[in-house]
Amino acid sequence: MTQGAASLRSRSVHVAVAAAGVCFVLMIGVLLRGRVPVTGSSGPGGAGGADVTSAAPTVSAAPSSTSSPDASADPASYLIAAHDAPPISLIDASSSPFTLASARGGMVLVFFGYTHCPDVCPATVGTLGVAMQDYGSGARSVFVTVDPERDTPTWLQQYDQYLPSGFTTLTGTADEIRATADAWGVKYARVETGDPTAYSMSHTADVYLVDSDGELRADLPFGTDAPTIAAVMRLVASTTPAPGTSAGASPPASASGGASALVLEPEIISSSVWAGDPVPIILSITGPGGRVDDTSAQVTVQLESADGAAVGPAVTAVAVQPPGVADVSFVATLDIPSPGAWRFGITALTGALPLSGSTGLVTALDQGATPALGGAAPAIHTTTLADVGGSMLAVTTDPIPDRRLYTTSTSDALAGHDPFVLVLDSSRFRVTSACGRALIMAKYLVDRWPDVTFIHQEPFQYSIVTDTAVLDGTLSDPTLTDVASGMGLGSGPWDAVSMPWIFIVDGNGIVRAKYQGVVGTDDVDVIVSLIEQGG
Repeated sequence: MTQGAASLRSRSVHVAVAAAGVCFVLMIGVLLRGRVPVTGSSGPGGAGGADVTSAAPTVSAAPSSTSSPDASADPASYLIAAHDAPPISLIDASSSPFTLASARGGMVLVFFGYTHCPDVCPATVGTLGVAMQDYGSGARSVFVTVDPERDTPTWLQQYDQYLPSGFTTLTGTADEIRATADAWGVKYARVETGDPTAYSMSHTADVYLVDSDGELRADLPFGTDAPTIAAVMRLVASTTPAPGTSAGASPPASASGGASALVLEPEIISSSVWAGDPVPIILSITGPGGRVDDTSAQVTVQLESADGAAVGPAVTAVAVQPPGVADVSFVATLDIPSPGAWRFGITALTGALPLSGSTGLVTALDQGATPALGGAAPAIHTTTLADVGGSMLAVTTDPIPDRRLYTTSTSDALAGHDPFVLVLDSSRFRVTSACGRALIMAKYLVDRWPDVTFIHQEPFQYSIVTDTAVLDGTLSDPTLTDVASGMGLGSGPWDAVSMPWIFIVDGNGIVRAKYQGVVGTDDVDVIVSLIEQGG
């Protein structure tokens, strides 16, 4: 995913699969310690604590600590209104009590994940290890598990020996972990894979920066590079904002009658934000009393330039609460004139006084030749099982496929005026670290939305040799299927290796949302809910 480190304030839930990918964490650990990976070396392995004995994967060298931050990344854009960090009171790998308060006096990077995560968590560990090295002394990272069932102190003792210095892993009871995650606004859920010992966990993948005084100062979305994280740490170390202010936020607006409006903290939930019109922007809003989950709240959103100037008219956001979800999100549909950095000013009337605030910088992406939001979906026929005589391998490389994703074509759904979610992703041919995850998410969401058709299409052409799928082309230059090409991929800013993609189309055949790279369940849940409620 290459959206730029300053792109999104996203707390979207990132799905990860528990598999032998834990080996990747081991390689990051030994790499950052300067040791040479040894084929067949023992260490924390798959579910159940088995040692990893397969050949070591190839891992690129960690970024140099002398590298520069992403040129498009403004460190101040990651800052949030300074306030006391939520408490953490758990146990470490030695079963000793740990509190966040005990870590005061230095910079602390806090993130939530689990040790059996195959991609997001090891990538975060590697990035933070380099960022701390770049920053210098006085920094540490706290890794809070969301999988206490497997991440016991005994297991963490094995796991810790492969981490870079400066990391503390924490666990606790299921109730303690849930309470801690809730306090930080972190979401997580168990995702079954068919093997009770190899389940995965979907979880928020942001990193939170706590300063030496114990104040929460910055929110770093997944994908932020190490030099940028180090730059944010240096900025925070050099500044001490007044309570309730933020270096990256607009000043509080005034309420009617001259009273000062209360400051709120809006966050972008959308994993991808696009230039053009009409663009749906999913937001969560946190006020002085916590997250605003009032469906009757009157919320308006104003597009702003990078320097805070209003652009176009303010629009009214629609409150959306997916079934079975306690959180309320707000969707504003705006016209974003061009790709680049933008802000969103938010006003919410949910009590006697309005709440007001602004997001950090958000990068709007170029849609390229992909189907325009608000336009008609291409009349494309995705391959179904009926088209290939029931051969599952002919329609998917997923080793554990869900037949429901291959019974209806996009052309069938368009003809029947049925809303659908099209997933272009590959399980076998992974050209990015995000590949395979959108497909896993689709298999989870298909049960949540029985009235919505979920369709999976392999993006790359392949041949079947005996019982094996063999890619046409290479992972660096794969050959796209007609469907992927027909969706505008392979040209402009979105080449063949920009996978995965998700397109959400309503019953009128209109493209309502689209996402590229790491995609959260909130993205799909909220947009599908909006469509179902007639929004």
